[in-house]
Amino acid sequence: MSNFDYNDRSEMDSMGDELYSVPVKAGKRIYYFDVKATRGGDYYVTITESRKKQMRDGSFTIDKHKIHLYKEDFQKFGDGFKEVVDYVKRERPELFNPDGSAIGSGPANASDGAGSISEDDFFKGL
Repeated sequence: MSNFDYNDRSEMDSMGDELYSVPVKAGKRIYYFDVKATRGGDYYVTITESRKKQMRDGSFTIDKHKIHLYKEDFQKFGDGFKEVVDYVKRERPELFNPDGSAIGSGPANASDGAGSISEDDFFKGL
């Protein structure tokens, strides 16, 4: 297992100063939404999906995928994301709670700080 720790992600992000970060636990995955700044002071967002993957020999590794979202694309990205979620809500309303949260996702506004755990600790329970 990787010694990856949420608070020490230098292996993932060598460019940009991290200004703000939100980890989102979602089943067997963790999504990290990180706001960063370029040397010129522009902001951009990185979205990282991280999940535990079992290898054929029985060992585990952390599989990560990342996208960079630049300020000029924030609005278009948000609009597109909202459009596809609204489509799913219209076509499959049974997948959502009355408050709009997805069924099985827990409280819509859970802010107990539980998202700030190490990736290793998160994946131990899976």
